[in-house]
Amino acid sequence: MSEAETLQMLSALRAFSPLLFALLSLPVIPLVRSNRFGSRSDAHVRGGSAAVLLLLASSVAALLAGSGYASTLSVGLITVDPSEPGRLLVTLGGAVFALIVTVGQGRRAGAMGQVALFGLAIIDISLAIPIGLAPIVILLVGSASLSALAAGNKEDAQRARAVFRDLRTVGVLLTVIVVAELLRSAIPLSATDPAYATTSSLTAGVAMTLSLVLLGMIGAFPFHHRLVRIFESLPIVGSLMVGVWIPAALSLIILNELSLLSSSVSEPIGGAVVTTLFFTGIVTLLFGGFSALLHDDVGEVLGFLAVGNAGWLTLGAAATLLHPSAVGPLLVALPGALVISLFGLWRISIRRHYELTSLQELSGWARRTQAIGVVLICAAAAQTAVPVREFFSGGFSIADDGGSPFITVGALFGAGSLAAAAIRLFLVGLAQESRDVHRTHAGKILSPAAIWLMAGAILISGVAGGFINIEAAASGLLRPDAVESVPQNSTP
Repeated sequence: MSEAETLQMLSALRAFSPLLFALLSLPVIPLVRSNRFGSRSDAHVRGGSAAVLLLLASSVAALLAGSGYASTLSVGLITVDPSEPGRLLVTLGGAVFALIVTVGQGRRAGAMGQVALFGLAIIDISLAIPIGLAPIVILLVGSASLSALAAGNKEDAQRARAVFRDLRTVGVLLTVIVVAELLRSAIPLSATDPAYATTSSLTAGVAMTLSLVLLGMIGAFPFHHRLVRIFESLPIVGSLMVGVWIPAALSLIILNELSLLSSSVSEPIGGAVVTTLFFTGIVTLLFGGFSALLHDDVGEVLGFLAVGNAGWLTLGAAATLLHPSAVGPLLVALPGALVISLFGLWRISIRRHYELTSLQELSGWARRTQAIGVVLICAAAAQTAVPVREFFSGGFSIADDGGSPFITVGALFGAGSLAAAAIRLFLVGLAQESRDVHRTHAGKILSPAAIWLMAGAILISGVAGGFINIEAAASGLLRPDAVESVPQNSTP
C-alpha cells in the first residue's frame, strides 16, 4: 500500500469514526449476547456493556480525531469535512449516553446503545456535509428511523402513537424543506428580473420555511405535543436522542443558514418572521416551564422541560435573524442538550430504583438515594447557568432584540418557571417519605456505581454551565469565517 493510499485510509477512518463504531455494533452486540460468552440470563447485561464500551470508544475517537485537514476525506467531488460542533457533540454525547445506558440497563440496553451510536453518527455526518439543505434532510429522516428503532417491537399503543406522530411531523417538514429549496433556487432570478420577485421577499420566504422546520423539529409551540409524547412513551435514550440531541444539531445548521440568509440581503429580515419567532419562543418557554410545574408524571415533566429548552432555541433563531454575526444563539444548543440529558439521567435512575412514575408516590426519594439527588442538583444548577452564561452573554440582549418589555418579562418568567420546576422535583425528594419509597432499600452513597453516577453528573453540569471547557476552540468554529466561500461552509 502506497503512502498516499495509507493517508487516504487514515483520513477515512478519522472522518467516519462515529459511523464505523455504530456499524461495528451491529455484529458485536449480537455476538456478545450469544451463549458462547455466558448464560442466556446475562445476555442483556453483556449487550449493554458492549454498547457502553463502543460509546466510550466513539467519544474518545472523536476527541482525538477532532476536525481539521487530517480528518477531511475527499472522494472525487465529494468532500466530508468533520466540523468542530459535530465532533464536540459526539465526544460529549458518547460519554453521556454511555452513563445513561449503564444506569438504565434493562433487557434492551444493547439496542438503546445502538440508538445512541447511530444517532451520534448521523449528527456527525450531517454537520460534516456542506451541501445546503441536505444535512437537514438527513437529520429528519434519521430522527424518524431512530424513533421507530427505539420504540422496538412491543405492542404498546402509546409508543406506536408517539412514533406515528413523529413520522407525520417529519413528513410535513420534508415537504417544507422542498418549498425552502424552491424559494432559494429562485433568489438568483430576482436579481436578473425585478418583476419576478424581490430578493428580500424570497429570502424572507426561505427564512420562514426554515424557521418552520426548526419549530417542528425541536418541539416548539405549536409542535410541543410531539415532544411531550416522545418523552412520555419512548425509552429515555431514544427520547433524548430524537427529542434533544438531533434537534440540537439541526438547530446549529438552521441557525447558521438563517445567519447566511440575513447577511446576504441589504434589508433586514424583519416583519412577521422575527415577530413570530419571538412570540413563539416566549410562549414555548412559558408553556414548558409552567406545565412542568403542574404535571405529576415524571416523563411528562421531563418532556415539558425539553419544551422550555425549545423556547430558548426559538428565541435564538429570532436573534440570529436580527444579528447574523452573533455567536450566542449557537452556544445555546449544546448546553441545553446536556442539561436535559441530566434530567433524563435522573428520570431513568428514579424509575430503575423505585419503578414509579408519579411525583406524589416518589415523595422522599432524595432521603433514600442521595446519589440521584446529586444528579438533580447538578441538573438544576446547569439549567440555571444556561440562559445566564451562554444566552445573555452571547453578544446580544433579548430586551434589545425583542424591542418590547413583553419579551424581557416573558424570558425572565420562563427561565424562572424552569428553575422552579427543577426545585420542585428536589423538594418532593426532601418531603416525608411515601410508603413505596420507605420500603425501598436505601442505596449507598459511596458505592462504585453511585460515585460514577455523581462524577458523570458533575462533569455534564460543568460543561453545560461553562465551568468545564472541552475543546474550547469549538466555540470559535461554530460559524464559518467571513473570508471563506459559502458553498464550502454552509454548515456550522
